Amino acid sequence: MDVNTICYVVCIMLVSYALRLLNLVWFKPKKMEKFLRDQGLDGNDYKFPFGDLKEMMQSIVEAKTKPIGLTDDIVPRVLPFVQEIVATHGMCKCL
Repeated sequence: MDVNTICYVVCIMLVSYALRLLNLVWFKPKKMEKFLRDQGLDGNDYKFPFGDLKEMMQSIVEAKTKPIGLTDDIVPRVLPFVQEIVATHGMCKCL
C-alpha cells in the first residue's frame, strides 16, 4: 500500500467517526425533541452537549442545602427538577 491509500482510509475513518459523534450529540436529541413535541409533550429545548444536566444538578444541590421537616412534602427535596418542569410546562397533554 502506498501512502496516499493509507491517508484516504484514515480520512474516511475520521469522517465516519465524526458523523457518528455528530449524530449522537446533536441529531438524535433533536429528533427525540421533535417526536416528544409532536406527541404533545412540551419541555426545554436541547442544549449541546448534555441538555439540562447542569440545571438538574444545580437544583438537586440547592434542594439538599435546605432543611426538611418530618411533615414537609418530600417531592421538592427528592425530585426538584422534575417538580420545576411540571410547574413550568404542566402535566402531559397526551393522556
